[in-house]
Amino acid sequence: MTTTPTAPAPGVATSPVRKVPLPLVARTLTVRRVEDLSDSLRRIVLAGPELEGFASDGPTDHLKVCFPAEPDARPVLPTLVDGRWADVPGVVQRDYTVRTFDRSAGEVALEMVSGEHGPAARWAAQARPGQELGLLGPRSSKIVPLDRDWYLLAADEAGVPGLRNWLDRIPATARVQAFIEVGGPTDEPPLPDHPRLEVTWLHRGDAAAGSTTLLPDAVAAATFGTELGAGWVWAGGEASAVRAIRRHLGVERGLDRGSFAMTGYWRLGVAAFDHHSPEA
Repeated sequence: MTTTPTAPAPGVATSPVRKVPLPLVARTLTVRRVEDLSDSLRRIVLAGPELEGFASDGPTDHLKVCFPAEPDARPVLPTLVDGRWADVPGVVQRDYTVRTFDRSAGEVALEMVSGEHGPAARWAAQARPGQELGLLGPRSSKIVPLDRDWYLLAADEAGVPGLRNWLDRIPATARVQAFIEVGGPTDEPPLPDHPRLEVTWLHRGDAAAGSTTLLPDAVAAATFGTELGAGWVWAGGEASAVRAIRRHLGVERGLDRGSFAMTGYWRLGVAAFDHHSPEA
């Protein structure tokens, strides 16, 4: 079944993303549990006394994860001076979305792509309880619009935690269409239940992650009408794919900038890609 999303109707008020600053804190936490969500995605649950004061209220909130040089060593964290951080020798860090934060249980969960490419994926592949990770942030929460009639979500494996966060929050009355690119059927993680969710899984097979146009092509093929009311489009994944989606929405569809937000989380061939860069 195919969802037919629509551009916002003329005159409909927008609900822009609201940024709530948070104090920047560095923490060392311990792995409490590890869960395999698919062949390529693992849920890492962290806990520890340094989690005190942690906050995260938006689906796309992210932090820097600092990995140890060796799996069972203590991670090296950046130095904080007057609320700003500076790298020190030995820091190995990558950005990750906060998947869930359970204040009552004293747990924060991250979802990591595992594999042999890069220090983060290799660490995730062997992760087990008792190991330590360093967390820096989040430095803000982004409060998103939850008053729309429909939502279109697009993500690859790196964006799946954010997409799952969106599904936790979108009201049951809204229609949701999700396009998700993964390697194959065994790479499909479970998604939160939503009564009006329609999912299209895009399998790239043997092609390398970030090397196809599956995700932007799927979004471009969606029909944008006017019958469903006001909507919101979010995308998170490889930077070239996200830029193509953004260009299609803004230039070819003429969608109002108050109706979409997206970020290039990584870029093919670039280690430790900065999602704040103009290429994101």
